[in-house]
Amino acid sequence: MIIALTIAILFYFGACIGSFLNVAIIRLPRKQTLLGRSHCMHCKRELSAIDLFPLFSFLFLGGKCRTCHKTISPRYFYMELLTGLLTILTFSFFVPFNFVGWLVVARALIIVYALIVIFAIDYEHYLILDSVVLWAAILTAIFSGIIDYSSGSFGLHSSLVLGIISGIALALFFWLQYIFSKGKWIGFGDIKLALFLGLAVPFPDIIVMVLLAYGIGAVVGIILILAKNKKFSSEVPFGTFLAIATLISLYYGPNLTNWYLRITGLRYL
Repeated sequence: MIIALTIAILFYFGACIGSFLNVAIIRLPRKQTLLGRSHCMHCKRELSAIDLFPLFSFLFLGGKCRTCHKTISPRYFYMELLTGLLTILTFSFFVPFNFVGWLVVARALIIVYALIVIFAIDYEHYLILDSVVLWAAILTAIFSGIIDYSSGSFGLHSSLVLGIISGIALALFFWLQYIFSKGKWIGFGDIKLALFLGLAVPFPDIIVMVLLAYGIGAVVGIILILAKNKKFSSEVPFGTFLAIATLISLYYGPNLTNWYLRITGLRYL
């Protein structure tokens, strides 16, 4: 009973965060403030409390505005649902048994929530916003440093130092592709995103993450080409694939890295 209640609380906490992430995803690309009341995208009516309960309001209103009865995008519901589920998944992977454990969970949640915003905005607008990447990198670095210090592992091989080095290396790798292809293979936003990704999944997991991102991008690109929705020269939101790969690596990075090293026969120092 207690476990079920805890899971329910964590899920709905995540759904509430997902509601805020929806606001960020809609407003930030339009350069709108995150402050101020939410409103219907059709009739512009300010939403009241009954309209703002994550998940339940959408179901209660039948997916329609209470005033103008226009259809509300199901994206709101799915985003809240996804964020709730990922919150539970994060707690199950990084169980907070002690103070450092709670810091690890907090760091992981920051990464997860930032990746959701990056994924959605890049998917819809082909944009990777500096404000999102900057704050995500700063918060991840702060928590990484506190975790390293609290666990007595602060130094050259700490998560923070490895994360910074990994991010710089990845940014350089992306920059070389950007220069060589004249911006056709990769966008400049991906270069700025690299530092946050390095902090999120430091070496060696970042190597598998990059390979996974290119793999996902290739599979999706081939499917879209076969479906005649894209051409070989078409632009694709690579930040979206990086977000998916980073999320997978956050949870399964060590396992994927060990598997990759085993099948390739490689070793790292």
